[in-house]
Amino acid sequence: MDERALHWVAGVLGARRVHEVRSLTFGIVSDLRLVEADGRWFVLRRYLDDGLLEPHPALVLDEVTALRVARPILGPLVPEPVAFDPSGEAAGRPAMLMTYLPGTAQIHGLDPDRLAAPLAVLHTSAVPLELPGFHHWFEPDRLAVPVWTEAPGAWAALLDLVLGPEPVSPLVFLHRDFHPGNLLWAKGELVGIVDWPFACRGPRAVDVAHTRANLALVDGVGAADRFLEAYGALVSTHRHDAWWDAAELFTWNEDFSGVLAFNAFGAALDEGLLRSRADDYAAALARTLAV
Repeated sequence: MDERALHWVAGVLGARRVHEVRSLTFGIVSDLRLVEADGRWFVLRRYLDDGLLEPHPALVLDEVTALRVARPILGPLVPEPVAFDPSGEAAGRPAMLMTYLPGTAQIHGLDPDRLAAPLAVLHTSAVPLELPGFHHWFEPDRLAVPVWTEAPGAWAALLDLVLGPEPVSPLVFLHRDFHPGNLLWAKGELVGIVDWPFACRGPRAVDVAHTRANLALVDGVGAADRFLEAYGALVSTHRHDAWWDAAELFTWNEDFSGVLAFNAFGAALDEGLLRSRADDYAAALARTLAV
């Protein structure tokens, strides 16, 4: 990490000594570093990809806002923003400094009840008006049945579904990237929910579908279904529509890099396995359409 970033951290904290402890980066959105400042640990997030920042110039400020409004709802599970430099003028790149939550991501075999509980709390809280509005992560006119699939009929059925009308789902506080890689555990307890830059106001089913797709890819269709059952037990008004699952699945049909990043936590995933599980999930969703 460059000295300019460390100098910025020292300045905003009034620290005499700052050094990098280790990299925490495993995803594709930003660079994360654990830094120590006069014996205290913090996480420094820096955005290095101009291609990401150009369409989202307020990304740092959006995450700061999300953390500030999420902490009263979820308490210490949410990091606290300490300092931020949206333009990168002082830190060298757009950056945010936040409190460090000690814990490790667990990718496989998550308890669906423990997984669903904080999301249900977030979704049943008052929706903060400060959050940006939701937008889809796919472009309808670019959707297609993946060339690698061995279940083209199932994907074709899902494509027809997604190109049809979008169902109504209540507006809630969305984390927007709620998955095993963004949950931190220690001694069997959930101790942190991280990665909030895309939090927004949007349809409740978006978070549910995103989590389900991740679980289907890492642990199979059964894990996705158990999560939905656990979530439904906590949010009894939720009526899930397969449209959301299909729409989410099409965000993965060309690139599994986000899930392959879980290998940093020993997930032992590869592209062939993920394609097979994506096909299994597509087939399971298509079967629900025929009922």
